Amino acid sequence: MQPAAREDGWHSEPFEPVVRDNRMYARGAADDKGQVFFHALGVRAHLATTGRSAPAVHLKLLIEGEEESGSPHFRTLVERHADRLAADVVIVSDTGMWSEDTPTVCTGMRGLAECEIRLHGPDQDIHSGSFGGAVPNPATAVARLVAALHDEHARVAIPGFYDGVVELTDRERELFAELPFDEREWLRAAFSHATAGEAGYSTLERVWARPTAEVNGIGGGYQGPGSKTIIPSSAMVKLSFRLVAGQDPDHIEKAVRDWVAGQIPDGVRYEIAFSPATRPCLTPLDHPALKSVARAMGRAFGTPVRFTREGGSGPAADLQDVLGVPVLFLGISVPSDGWHAPDEKVELDLLLKGAEASAHLWDDLAEHWQRVP
Repeated sequence: MQPAAREDGWHSEPFEPVVRDNRMYARGAADDKGQVFFHALGVRAHLATTGRSAPAVHLKLLIEGEEESGSPHFRTLVERHADRLAADVVIVSDTGMWSEDTPTVCTGMRGLAECEIRLHGPDQDIHSGSFGGAVPNPATAVARLVAALHDEHARVAIPGFYDGVVELTDRERELFAELPFDEREWLRAAFSHATAGEAGYSTLERVWARPTAEVNGIGGGYQGPGSKTIIPSSAMVKLSFRLVAGQDPDHIEKAVRDWVAGQIPDGVRYEIAFSPATRPCLTPLDHPALKSVARAMGRAFGTPVRFTREGGSGPAADLQDVLGVPVLFLGISVPSDGWHAPDEKVELDLLLKGAEASAHLWDDLAEHWQRVP
């Protein structure tokens, strides 16, 4: 759970739901209590409209409460209870839609690998006048390491980094291009003045379907007021790698370690530490379970739905890996809901649309599902 307090800018108590203008305001209203709750409403509607005493398919409910902390125990839990959690398909509602008037279904999320690299040169800071130009400088070494991370086309230059990457299909690129994407508005939301990234891909393709390497933090040496003519004893950099379908975090870790080892000059010692990784997940557009989700959403919203991916990461891929089944996303949140921000809200009309989509989904799966090898 993300923390929240009234003094952060909330107009009401963050953990006491308040309805204003047909919106519910509360921490977790959209991410993710509301989107869990609409499944309860959906099952109730499904039973009421069909006259059934039990859902048309067997349902198992798993609510994971550590996602905001990186889900450190989730995979172990799934592995321990894999028999109890066995299923044909998993539905996750931790995603959103493009907008209120453009309903969409997310088909995949990127994974994440992170590391911190610390470089050490002299045993203490030393005078640059006495020793500069004659001993290795770890701050220079870390700058060169970062500079070597990408090539001139903004591709990650680590050998083996793109091994196994599932490339976008022509149809997926067409569907992304059909979305009403306003790049200027997107840049405003990003607090940025220009786009950048891997050559040959659109902005949406870069953030949804391409792997990345980012510098999250870099430092070393004197950073106070004025000058201090030293060769610093140490420097550091924090890197994160967003991964796409086909990339294995263990392979990425090895590739990064091998690459770093080849970049460090003689006389500089280093340590590299990786955090637990999150795997990517992707469901192909032609998967029958995805078609069921799209039909259910289409019935609820009265219009054909479009398809997106999301650039962030979550533990859904652990369910895909351990249970060996596809993960589908059914979410109704919109960008204005303000996940993690003051006055987080959910649109009540959309929440009810989510419940309606959930109600339709169980019938559709029962009618059309067939296990895919």
